[in-house]
Amino acid sequence: MSAVNYGEVCGRILRDYGLDQAHTPMHALSPLPIELLDATPQRALHAVDVTAKYKLYYIDSFAAALAIEQKATLVTSDSDFRKLGHGFPVVWLKVWHAHEH
Repeated sequence: MSAVNYGEVCGRILRDYGLDQAHTPMHALSPLPIELLDATPQRALHAVDVTAKYKLYYIDSFAAALAIEQKATLVTSDSDFRKLGHGFPVVWLKVWHAHEH
């Protein structure tokens, strides 16, 4: 997982659930086989290429570019990634919001 996208997830949790829950992703990710990777200049340029090719938002392009680099499956609930096409490996998550139930 790109450090950029990790920050995006933390920011979303902070916005939706408050400061007390903002550090939840770090604790939730620790037992999973997920590695946080830096946003290097090379990765930033690859994200630019992905943005241009697939018309994704730049921050989403970090996730897609890293999946390409690592030959990994992208795990997301963001329907914008449908722009990548059927040949791109994606696991689609359904997001459950506590305030909806």
